[in-house]
Amino acid sequence: MVVLLGIVLGLLFPTFFSPLNEYTTQLLILVFFFSSLRLSLDEIINYGKDWRLLFVTAFFMLILMPFALYLPVRAFAYDWSVALLIMGAMPTGMTIALVAEFFGGKTSLALVITAVTSLLAPITIPIVTKIALGQAVPIPMFQMFWSLFLTIVIPFILAMVLKQRIPKRIEAHDGLWRNVSVAAFGLLILGITASSALGTPVTISLQDWAVLAFVLPWLAMLIWVAYHIVPWRKPSERMTVALCMLYLNNTLALYVADKFFRDLNATPKQIMLLMAVNAILPGVKIAASRILRKT
Repeated sequence: MVVLLGIVLGLLFPTFFSPLNEYTTQLLILVFFFSSLRLSLDEIINYGKDWRLLFVTAFFMLILMPFALYLPVRAFAYDWSVALLIMGAMPTGMTIALVAEFFGGKTSLALVITAVTSLLAPITIPIVTKIALGQAVPIPMFQMFWSLFLTIVIPFILAMVLKQRIPKRIEAHDGLWRNVSVAAFGLLILGITASSALGTPVTISLQDWAVLAFVLPWLAMLIWVAYHIVPWRKPSERMTVALCMLYLNNTLALYVADKFFRDLNATPKQIMLLMAVNAILPGVKIAASRILRKT
């Protein structure tokens, strides 16, 4: 609901809320810091050691997903196929560590997948776009690594230090940390959406509706497949993997769309896809609840 409210308000009042986009980094830091206060360092280390899990997840997400989204649409809506390729090639969104908890997933695993896919994305995105489109899309590697370090690594280290020094106080206010993370997350989505809508107005044509009607169930099926690619893990961990495939780095997607594919009107399509993904989330939540109840 926070995400949906942020998107709706951002689209309705882009001029008023677009200044929030200037504080994206600060809001990301807040989200990760307060989310990290609720993480287990031992769990993160254990997940980081499972190279089989990380390889399968990263390969499916960064290589197979973009082509699975791009190829079925290419024949009848090329501009949309490019937008889908961009979305599919993105790493996991940096706020997944917060979102995973609400779906019964493993926050620690979500953080590890975010880090791994974000480190690999500057390498895989140019390869994927070169194969599919004949042109490599350069990603600012140093800028992305610095962003990863600033918004994930530093807040995580600070949170772990505080957990070690004042563990009882941190645990006593667990609910507060979650609420602050959610509030910062909502403001982050609001600012990104407003800024994107202000730069490129979003209008939905009949063809757009047709493509979205096809993409939604197809994307849901790919997420279902993603749940089954790591059968040796627990259901909560498999749910986390599937959610990471769905909850992608929309900020990076908007950057790539605006910088390299503006002539295909890719930016408003990314906003529409963001809305479509959030339309799937309630269904994912219901499916996750049923799976976890059975186990």
